[in-house]
Amino acid sequence: MTASEADERWGLPTGEVRQSCNRGKLKKYIEKGLVRQSGKVWLVTEKAMIEVYGEPKQKT
Repeated sequence: MTASEADERWGLPTGEVRQSCNRGKLKKYIEKGLVRQSGKVWLVTEKAMIEVYGEPKQKT
């Protein structure tokens, strides 16, 4: 999912996941292949989000 989709699903402030990918809690998951950038869009896996932020606030 995109970083903005993750923000919405986890009930986080806009841009929180993107910032975390750049210099925060999710940065270490890039090496594990659970977070990557496609062009200017950050893509994060549900597994990485659950490990860092817990269960999502909204179910899909």
